[in-house]
Amino acid sequence: MSLDHDSLRAALTRRAFLQTAALGTGGLVLALHLPACSRKPQEVTPFAPNAWLKIGNDDVITFFCDRSEMGQGVYTALPTLLAEELGADLEKIKIEFAPPGDAYTNALLGGQVTGGSTSVRDAWPKLRKAGAQAREMLVAAAAKQWNADAANIRVQQGAVISPSGERLTFGALADEAGKLPVPQDVPLKERSAWQLIGKPRTRLDTPMKVDGSAQFGIDVKLPGMLYAAIALPPVLGSKPKNVDSSAAKSMPGVREVLTTSSGVVVVGDTWWQARQARDALTVEWEAAPAAAVSDASIWRGLKQASKNAGVVARQEGDAAAAIKSARRVVRSEYELPLLAHATLEPQNCTADVRADGCDVYVPTQVQGFALAAASKASGLPAEKVRIHTTLLGGGFGRRLETDFIPAAVEASKAVGKPVKVLWTREDDTTHDVYRPPAFNTCAGAFDGDGKLVAWSHHLTAPSITE
Repeated sequence: MSLDHDSLRAALTRRAFLQTAALGTGGLVLALHLPACSRKPQEVTPFAPNAWLKIGNDDVITFFCDRSEMGQGVYTALPTLLAEELGADLEKIKIEFAPPGDAYTNALLGGQVTGGSTSVRDAWPKLRKAGAQAREMLVAAAAKQWNADAANIRVQQGAVISPSGERLTFGALADEAGKLPVPQDVPLKERSAWQLIGKPRTRLDTPMKVDGSAQFGIDVKLPGMLYAAIALPPVLGSKPKNVDSSAAKSMPGVREVLTTSSGVVVVGDTWWQARQARDALTVEWEAAPAAAVSDASIWRGLKQASKNAGVVARQEGDAAAAIKSARRVVRSEYELPLLAHATLEPQNCTADVRADGCDVYVPTQVQGFALAAASKASGLPAEKVRIHTTLLGGGFGRRLETDFIPAAVEASKAVGKPVKVLWTREDDTTHDVYRPPAFNTCAGAFDGDGKLVAWSHHLTAPSITE
């Protein structure tokens, strides 16, 4: 899905920080212990100079990837930027997805958002700086230990090397480096010194996707987890009016039938049992204004709106005059329909709601929005909600929405166990947040030699972000 960067940025700026600020999701930039996305206590990290990097004295280097991996390659591209300046072996860096936090704001979009083809552009200065900060601190720690001039010390493949050839690993220097102030004005490598950036390489996520160890949202499994299928309304905005669940509740493996903010959820021991029981539900849905909308009414509205002058996006010369006086004019109309994203992985979410907190495992492009949705659905404050971003089996902008999150959270809260809600392919296709339709009128003017002398293109379409 092609997104208009300016309109996307404006919409996300309006929504993202209003929500995250209200929920108190601020993240710290220095000496972070951000990855609280685990119910097990994290070990104390001796060296965490910024939000993206942690170096343990066991020589484990961890990069916190603040953009969602949906096939576009940030799992490889972003740690490459940091590893280049740090002087680390990229193949040995452990990669985890970052939790929600203001430190991970996409400056081009105004929130912690993966979209608009902005990930590398946004990361280019700050991840290189993050790597350089750590490198300078490690070198300073080594210089102090060796009583040497830092200018004569080099960094290579995860080790700091003295003028005489003595080597200290990053882990060996982590404790001392962690005691030093974080430098703000750090030199970045010249292009001629790059060892990783711009060089061909295999993707870091390919092996795990080949051997099956990669974890997408659909793969999440938790101890004692139940599965759920959802009956979604046939019309946007409709709510269940009457639900006859007697047949569904008598079927094998069915634990509960719940009416949630999204639709009617059937919770079962297996997803297939839940799906079969869902199909046995009899649901009467309330009437909704969207029921009056049809393809015909949409096209009528677009064609009526196309009579308006609209906003001029680009104008060179006097096309109207050239078309009027041209020897030959060709006119054509083009209609682009509503279009589903059709991600390979249907929408899904796994939630584990307890009295002391809520863990949500979800393929999302908007960690802050996901946090807000889960907090609202669970009734818990944001600080008690943890978002675990999984790999995305396709995004394309579809997972900029959070409509597939609340049902899982509400179901888990109701049954007191972890619950995975998985949409069917039919659910996903009929309840997508579709690409808007568009009506285009085009005209081309030609002179006597058949040369194009003027072009006019009038586009009428709803906004993607309104």
